Amino acid sequence: MALSFPTLHLSGTAREQGRQHGEALREAIARVREQWRASLRTRFGVPPDAFIEAFLAETNFVDAIRRWCPAQLEEIEGIAEGSGRSLPETLAFQFMDEEWWFGASRYQPPPSPANHCSVIASRARNDRPSILAQNMDLRAYLDGGQAVISTARDGGPRTTVMTICGMIGLCGANAAGLAVVVNTLWQLPSAVDGLPVACVMRGILEHRDAAAASAWIRRPRHASGQSYVIGDPSGFASFEASAAAVDEVPWEKAPSYVHTNHPLCGKPRVKRAEENSRSRYQTLCDLITGKSPTAEEIKSTLSSSAGPHPISVRPTPNDPISTMTFASIVMELKRPPDVQMTGGPPCSNPYFQIGPLNARAAVA
Repeated sequence: MALSFPTLHLSGTAREQGRQHGEALREAIARVREQWRASLRTRFGVPPDAFIEAFLAETNFVDAIRRWCPAQLEEIEGIAEGSGRSLPETLAFQFMDEEWWFGASRYQPPPSPANHCSVIASRARNDRPSILAQNMDLRAYLDGGQAVISTARDGGPRTTVMTICGMIGLCGANAAGLAVVVNTLWQLPSAVDGLPVACVMRGILEHRDAAAASAWIRRPRHASGQSYVIGDPSGFASFEASAAAVDEVPWEKAPSYVHTNHPLCGKPRVKRAEENSRSRYQTLCDLITGKSPTAEEIKSTLSSSAGPHPISVRPTPNDPISTMTFASIVMELKRPPDVQMTGGPPCSNPYFQIGPLNARAAVA
């Protein structure tokens, strides 16, 4: 069975890798961008170019990227050049989590949070490696834009990330066995001068182990509230980051760990808008708590589509701004890791093997 999404093995300078990405996926990028632009008008009631202009003018994300991860800025510039899309549009498209809170505060809030991501981590046991996995839930207009890019930086470990065509990444792993998954925490403070989520994620994967990545994640100011679960063959660390703080979530010696879209640190905050997140969290706890699940058991859990707040979310017909499971990823944290991914909700799409991460990948 052929892959249902493109995979790209990129090489050269950061700018060259961006150009390769943009050129190879030019048609898909154009299609996804036009659907995204239409959604900006629908969601925020303004022309897309006006939104993009205000978004970039009223934030300082580019300065934060230039300070903390300048190679990523060069890669984004390369994507714009290779795809033939404007740099302002390409920049704004990277800042997905930031777009949500900026648009809600500047124009109009959505009827409910768009993000419904679900994370599972499983400790190593006997001869079985640690596993880090996620359902990435996004707006339905992004469906068809699933892709995998494999990048390398100046002799660092090759990094393979799940992404949207034309974006630097959503989550992933590197050849040293380090992996990261993310969940939006829209309740936490944001900052117009912070480092955007996609750049934090890629910055984490430039390190060789969870200890180094855990030290680095505390350094920048964060643009958006976000959960980052970082893992390597020796263990895990979980952080809830925001403009105000980076809190490490205690994880005792339980064999597994789950996270959805409400903060676990600090005082419990029960908000009506958290109903979906808390329901999925309880479902994951019921299915996983006290167990050391295998990759197959995790895939089965992430494929659960039962109940009013399913883990695997099918798109709503004829509603491009509804939420769906854009992709699912399961990473066994070896050196190099084994990575499997679906294009779309795992309840109705197969997992494909991605990699190996230290070798040349197929190019769509």
